[in-house]
Amino acid sequence: MNNKRFIEVQHLIVSSSIDYTTDYICLELERRGARYLRINRDKFKEYEICFSLDEEVLKIIIEKQIYLVRKDVASIYFRAPVFLRSHKAYTVEEQLYRSQWSSFIRNLVLFKNARWINNPINVYGAENKLYQLYVAKKVGLEVPKSYVTNVVPDTIDCEKCYVIKSLDTALFYDGEKEMFTYTTVLEGSAMESLSLSDAPVIMQEYVKDKVDLRVTVVDKKIFPVKILKNGMSIDGDWRKTPKNELSYVPICLTEYVEQKILCLMNELGLVFGGVDLACSNGKYYFIEVNPTGEWGWLLNTAKLPIDKAIVDYMEGQYE
Repeated sequence: MNNKRFIEVQHLIVSSSIDYTTDYICLELERRGARYLRINRDKFKEYEICFSLDEEVLKIIIEKQIYLVRKDVASIYFRAPVFLRSHKAYTVEEQLYRSQWSSFIRNLVLFKNARWINNPINVYGAENKLYQLYVAKKVGLEVPKSYVTNVVPDTIDCEKCYVIKSLDTALFYDGEKEMFTYTTVLEGSAMESLSLSDAPVIMQEYVKDKVDLRVTVVDKKIFPVKILKNGMSIDGDWRKTPKNELSYVPICLTEYVEQKILCLMNELGLVFGGVDLACSNGKYYFIEVNPTGEWGWLLNTAKLPIDKAIVDYMEGQYE
């Protein structure tokens, strides 16, 4: 244990104890000798946390060690959800814990001078998929013909295929069973009798002969890969493919597409994002961006230094 009476925190990390992606950031910060503090959402009740409005200092005590987060903290790495999506049954005590600590995390935006990855205010807006599509189209990215609807539009072409996916992450519980929805591809002719009245969905023209791309963005740095199954492109939702059959191959995007992606990130107010594109016949179609997207697997599978790029930003090396 550190014997200092208190530790001045340079970098604050908000995550969970089971988020291995955050481990990479901590390891890189340790390698550089930076003073950082990781607080995990599932461990908050084990901490003593107090923010003084008069002093503008956040004091956190963990195992008798005092950490001080001042208004000039260099960075905050935010790996916590803004929306509480789980529909699992919780006790009253669990509901209180989740709701009030989530509010506490959102209130950390008062550290407005910190280099945020990402600021929760911006994450809140950017996680809305229709808004993402609107902004992507506005900045000049190609976007598949899209609808958000609870009815099959009259303009559906029976000769084309369409993808149907949830408007928000659809994670449900039936007792102890966890359920998750994937993107579904349907022919237009099969959609005439489709009933969507219970909930809105995103409906898009299917991009044929596509190659899925994941573009990880850290400020102005872009790390694109193409996602293949046994060396081939994937029809439908690549997330359904067994992990051992997937490969992630680093590629180069055109300067035009890179600039449009950076414009998108700027409009959404995001420093970090996992952007999904579909490439077909030389065109790059925007699918979505995840402001808290996973990237840890790309360090080993694609040898991309995303962890170093994130810590570079946290330390202000891009400024």
